[in-house]
Amino acid sequence: MTIYRAAISRKTISVALSIAVFGAIAIAGAFTNAPAAAAASKLQIGAWLPYWQGTAGGEEVALNLAKYNEVSPFSYEINSQGLITDPLMIGNGSWNFYFSALRDMNVKIIPTIAYFDTQGIYHLLSNRTLRIRAENTIAQLVKGEGFNGIDIDFEAMSPATRPYYSLFIEGLAMRLHPQGEMLTCTVTPRTPLSSLYANPPGNVVYAENYPLLNKYCDEVRIMAYDQEGVDIKLDAQKGSNGTLYAPVADPAWVTKLIQYALQYISPKKLMLGIPTYGYEYEVSWANGKTTYQRVRAFDYFSAMDRALSMGIWPTRNNAGELSFTYQSSTYIKEPPILTFTESSTEPAVLKNPSSTAPTTFFVSFPDATSIMQKVKLAEQYGLRGVMFFKADGQMDPALWNQLP
Repeated sequence: MTIYRAAISRKTISVALSIAVFGAIAIAGAFTNAPAAAAASKLQIGAWLPYWQGTAGGEEVALNLAKYNEVSPFSYEINSQGLITDPLMIGNGSWNFYFSALRDMNVKIIPTIAYFDTQGIYHLLSNRTLRIRAENTIAQLVKGEGFNGIDIDFEAMSPATRPYYSLFIEGLAMRLHPQGEMLTCTVTPRTPLSSLYANPPGNVVYAENYPLLNKYCDEVRIMAYDQEGVDIKLDAQKGSNGTLYAPVADPAWVTKLIQYALQYISPKKLMLGIPTYGYEYEVSWANGKTTYQRVRAFDYFSAMDRALSMGIWPTRNNAGELSFTYQSSTYIKEPPILTFTESSTEPAVLKNPSSTAPTTFFVSFPDATSIMQKVKLAEQYGLRGVMFFKADGQMDPALWNQLP
């Protein structure tokens, strides 16, 4: 879950969160039988609650609590020495009312511990003393705070980390499970090699050992988003002949991820991560190639506001998401890591741009309809449930009437 985290300042969550969110829970509880509604749904529904939108996300969850079975505050981080920090300020007491209300509604609280540093993760997990210390610290955190479990979200791991990450997961399971506490593992998506490479390599080693995760994790959450240009087969099929194609999560791609994962992971443990955000790209063409440079993230409301401010009504694209294009005189230089290129000609409707607005921008983002496409995939394959990334007060409100 790396969506522009470095560019977002940390916010101090004040007592106002307790007042606003607890009030929202009280209102929601007065009109719904939340525990019964949650229990009646076969599909487990959860969301990551990011620290940079803690108050807004907390209110959004609270007002739709009857739909939720679990919530993961995206709160804790860990470093190469195994020290845990708390950007969401869970430990300062301002979240006590909120967590108490969630427990009363039988909603599981499973905070996320995140780490995104390749070398730092390797240093932590390959050192036996540090690894065991981290396992003990995490187990103590879960017990001390009365959480239902913990979610481990380690990203950008090198293949060399594989045996140590496996030991780490096994060690956590040995500490949590005897106490009746859950271990959930958030993993990066695996596009089948034939869709990832023109000439697939013979052997690829992944840091996450799927069969081992299936054995020790109560949930395995697949981050089925940030597709963009990763699937070359779908790029050729849907992004050629002048069609703009840079989805966050095309159902066709998500289906491949599910089918791959089910070879190793029980559907009763598999949680499908579903994005609630989209991206804006600066698009250019040269020599039959289309280059997409990611400019920024867009939530549903901000994307709709941007489109409507320019008199544009977004339309559904061939990835099932809403999208629109516009032209501007602004040129934005982006780092190479946010850029990808695929074979395609320039759309006829965008040729010969105005000399005063020569730069083309393309926005693709989810709404309730595209989110429900993924929810239905989870139902179709008998998965344990879905996890929304992210609950931040910006999700399409039409979603809540469509969820099971």
